[in-house]
Amino acid sequence: MNAAYKQVALSPEKANETGTPIAVIGNANLDIVGGMLSGWPDKGTEAFLDLSDMRIGGSAANTALVLDRLGMESGLISAVGSDLSGTMIETRFAGPLDRIIRIDGPSSVTFGLLHPGSERTFFSTRGHLDHFGETQAMQALEEWPLNGALVLVSGSFAMPELLHPTASMLSFLKDQGAQTAIDPGWPGEGWTPHNIALMREWVSVSDHILINDKELLGLTEAGDLGEATRKLSGMLQGSAVGVVKCGAKGALCILRTGRCEQIAAPAAEVLDTIGAGDAFNAGYLAAIARGWSAVAATRAGCRVATAVVTDFPRQEGPLVLDEEDPSR
Repeated sequence: MNAAYKQVALSPEKANETGTPIAVIGNANLDIVGGMLSGWPDKGTEAFLDLSDMRIGGSAANTALVLDRLGMESGLISAVGSDLSGTMIETRFAGPLDRIIRIDGPSSVTFGLLHPGSERTFFSTRGHLDHFGETQAMQALEEWPLNGALVLVSGSFAMPELLHPTASMLSFLKDQGAQTAIDPGWPGEGWTPHNIALMREWVSVSDHILINDKELLGLTEAGDLGEATRKLSGMLQGSAVGVVKCGAKGALCILRTGRCEQIAAPAAEVLDTIGAGDAFNAGYLAAIARGWSAVAATRAGCRVATAVVTDFPRQEGPLVLDEEDPSR
């Protein structure tokens, strides 16, 4: 890891209220979403859908978009292809802290089908995601104000070139004075011993572990969620926090002390759950950046995710974190 990268101070007018900029490193792609689809059509036939949306997607980009809606000073560090989709994403993320790298070839595209009951099916092309790795990410961070920042690495399992360097990159970020967070995404090969070992290494160098309940069960090889949360608590280092996203049931906030808080999600009519976990990440990180406790930040993540999934098509208007006692 090259430790010679320059660090620059963030000017007062570009800082959050707490002076904590947020970086999101990971995947960005084009999402084409449609629904609702109850049953799979026969080959050679045509099915008509009532809903459709074309938008920027990818776990990292989804989080960065919601952070922007929350008014946070943040930046996306990612890559796109050399096609029209890549241009659209690059144009959207042109802020002072955004770092978008163009890679020759097509951008990744995800086709998302919505099903009744908040279920969904994804089809994705690999595109540029096979070529975004440590070299590009570290070059993009050369003059990023990392000291005192909050940095999320999102979707490593979707980017082969970033998979093995993720641990060393998280260590580098901590050495530069940043708080680190990880949301790995789902490993394409499943939770093999190799992928479990990788994730355990990432947990050991992360201050905030943001995963969903299915990922937690795969990581811990536990028989139920209670056993899985106890195992995750034992993996946490220092003051690290484990947050488990449980969909409509809300989330769990797990501390190394063994304390586990269950946070309920607000009741809502859910229209589009694609990117719900990424929206949760944005709400959680925004609250942490403002100095809220991990439990309060988990509640904020639930509220923000709920607000996002009740929209279709997906909106880009402002979102507000509800005021509450940040120490709770």
